[in-house]
Amino acid sequence: MRHRRVLLTRSDVRLAGPGVLMFAIAHAMRDRGWHVELAVGSDSLTQRFIESGFAVHVVPGLDLGDRSLPRMARGAAQLRRIMAGSDIGTVHSFNAQAGLMAWIAGQGRGVKVVNTVQGEGKEHLLKRMPFPLLAVSEFMRHDLIRHGIKPARIETVLNSIMTPDRVLADRAAFDAVWDKRADQGDEFRLVGIAMMNGDKGHRASIEAFARFAERHPALGTSLTLVGDGSLRPALEDFAKTRGVGDRVRFTGALSNVFDELDRAHAFLHLSPKETFGLVLAEAHSRGLPVIAYSIGGIPEVVANGESGILCDCHDIAAVTRAIGELAGDRARSMAMGWRGLERVQRLFMRDILARRMENIYASL
Repeated sequence: MRHRRVLLTRSDVRLAGPGVLMFAIAHAMRDRGWHVELAVGSDSLTQRFIESGFAVHVVPGLDLGDRSLPRMARGAAQLRRIMAGSDIGTVHSFNAQAGLMAWIAGQGRGVKVVNTVQGEGKEHLLKRMPFPLLAVSEFMRHDLIRHGIKPARIETVLNSIMTPDRVLADRAAFDAVWDKRADQGDEFRLVGIAMMNGDKGHRASIEAFARFAERHPALGTSLTLVGDGSLRPALEDFAKTRGVGDRVRFTGALSNVFDELDRAHAFLHLSPKETFGLVLAEAHSRGLPVIAYSIGGIPEVVANGESGILCDCHDIAAVTRAIGELAGDRARSMAMGWRGLERVQRLFMRDILARRMENIYASL
C-alpha cells in the first residue's frame, strides 16, 4: 500500500513554523491510517517526533551547513534506501533543497514529491523545481505566481493545525474562560507570543502600549510578551525607557502558552512580515480578539472588524486606537473573540488539514 506511506523531509525542524506544521501533518496523516516517517539534516528538536512514535532519519546534505555536492549525493542515496526500505510512495518536503534531493532519490521508483512553501525569498529556486507546490496562504500563492511560477503548479493549503484539546469546545467553554478573565480584576490585559530574534513586532507592540498607557493613565492595563531570544534584553530596556517597564511582563519561552492566552483580553501581534500567522489562530482558539497589521496572510486568519482589528503596517497610532477600542468596550472584545473561535472551528482544525492533504497526495 505505497500510496498510504509518506516521508516528510526538511533541512531541520528547528524553526518554529515549519516544525509545528510538520508535526501537525505527521499526526494528521497517521490519524487517517497513513504510515509516516521523517528525514531531516539535523537531529535538533526531533525528540518530540520520536516520542510520538515516528521514525526519524538524519540524512547528509539536507542541513543548511552541510550542502556540498558529495554530501548531497550521499543524502540522495540514503533517501532512496529509506524509500525502498519503507516502501514510501509520497514525499512531502518543506524546503526546496529537501524536495530536490527527494525527487532525485525517487527517480525510477514512482515516488511522488510535493513541497510546502511557508516563507518568501526562495521563489527563484522554486520556479525551477520539478514538483508541485503547496502555499500556506493565498497571499503566498499569489507571491509565487508573481515570481513567474505557473498557477497550475500551486495549491493553497492553510495551516489548519488546531486540535480539539487546544480549542474551546463551545459557547459554554468560551463563556467560562471569559468569566475567569473578569474574575481577575478590571485590568485590561494584552498578550503577544513570538520569538525575540529578528523583527517580530515586539518593539512596535511596546511603543503602542506605552502610548496608550500615557493617554489613559488611570486605566489599568498590562502587556505580557511570551518568548525569548537575543533581542530580549534590548526590549526589556526599551520598555523601561518608555516608562512601562513595570507593566510589560516578559515570561521567557513557555511550553504551554494557553494559560497566558486565557488570562488576556486581547492578542497583540505586530510582526511586519507573516505569510500566515499560526499564533493568531492559536489566539482565536482561546476566544481572543486580535490586533495585528493587515499584511501577508494575516487577513486570511483574522477577519478585520469581525474577529479582530487590522491596521496598516507600522501605523502605531492606529494600533494605539485599536487597543483603546477594545479596552473601552469589553463586550466588543468578547464578541470578536467569539467570532475568532468560530473561524478556527470552521477553518483551522487539524482534521480539515488531514482531509486536504490526503486528497492532494492522491492527486499527485
